[in-house]
Amino acid sequence: MNAIREFLNKVFLVDMVRGLAVTLRRYFSRKVTVQYPEKVKLPAERFRGLLRLFRDEAGEPLCIACKACQRICPTNCFSIEGARPEGVKTMRPTQFDWKLDRCSFCGLCVEVCPTAAIRFSHEFRMTTVDKAPLLFSMADMYIAGPDLQDYLCRGCRP
Repeated sequence: MNAIREFLNKVFLVDMVRGLAVTLRRYFSRKVTVQYPEKVKLPAERFRGLLRLFRDEAGEPLCIACKACQRICPTNCFSIEGARPEGVKTMRPTQFDWKLDRCSFCGLCVEVCPTAAIRFSHEFRMTTVDKAPLLFSMADMYIAGPDLQDYLCRGCRP
């Protein structure tokens, strides 16, 4: 009986028809493709984009140069130096370098920051042809949106 069933499956190409049925079902279902440059699908709320530094309401950096993010980073992609300006109680960073090409986006630096100065943004367009823009200094950590893409592609366009 099994031999007859196997023979009929081979003759009538049952497995081929089953595969074709799956293909046709997907072909006529609703499309999920987004035409990227014209339409941009926003990432999920918990998406881990580029790291950004944030400022308080007065425009002062929230970072207190405690170097907690530098110590906890498993890929050693931070280089932070700080100093205490006169008349200010807390330290301020004088140098804050972040190497994007080494970052694994693990989120440990965001979790350990006591002042929530460093957070993930929703920026996901990180195209560049040169490795030099992947080193972010303190001033570059505040760039966002279209200015960020211009910063990354400063050597891309003629």
